Amino acid sequence: MVQERAERTRRAMVHAAAEEIDRSGYHGASLARISRSVGMSMGALTFHFPTKDRLVEAVQALSLSMVGEAVAAVEAGKAGEAGEAVAGGDSVQAPSLGRARALILAISRLLAREPVVRAAVRLGWERPAQEDWTASWLPRVRELLVQAHADGDLRQEADPETVTALAAGLVQGLHCRMCAGAGAHDALGQLTSILDVILDSLSAPCRGGQDTPRCSHDN
Repeated sequence: MVQERAERTRRAMVHAAAEEIDRSGYHGASLARISRSVGMSMGALTFHFPTKDRLVEAVQALSLSMVGEAVAAVEAGKAGEAGEAVAGGDSVQAPSLGRARALILAISRLLAREPVVRAAVRLGWERPAQEDWTASWLPRVRELLVQAHADGDLRQEADPETVTALAAGLVQGLHCRMCAGAGAHDALGQLTSILDVILDSLSAPCRGGQDTPRCSHDN
């Protein structure tokens, strides 16, 4: 019971730290504000996290876990809203391309909704020595796009590395828009529309001879 309570306290501190870093950045984040936001004394905070860097490490570890769960959910076909969008009749149907789209959307939704993930992104900008947060999901997007290209589902001239860079830019742009004050719903809607335009334009025509993208191998 005591251990569970301590874990809940630590988790609350990490989430409060993430919100503070998301708002103010690493250098602007105040341990005093973090402790007040969770109703704890500075002594209690530093008992669990003796330094700001230890708290930052916990934020980054939690972000990595969240992103890993999102990637695993897409791989398992349980991507929630992203997976439902891919299954829709007006979206990319080729398996690898559809999964790449689902993964990009899942990561984008996570970024839009989770201060922990946004804090990790900001930490990566402000502290270049930190590992780039895209390392936990972008390589899988690249693998899926390479597979889609090998399967003939991407146009021959569509370089998977370039499409991967476009995907990374879209997701980073989402974060920039939100930092500038855009709402999550509007920013996500715009990202989804842009992503679909890109994938539609780069998808190979149907193998049955129809000159249109987004056709299923089963048709």
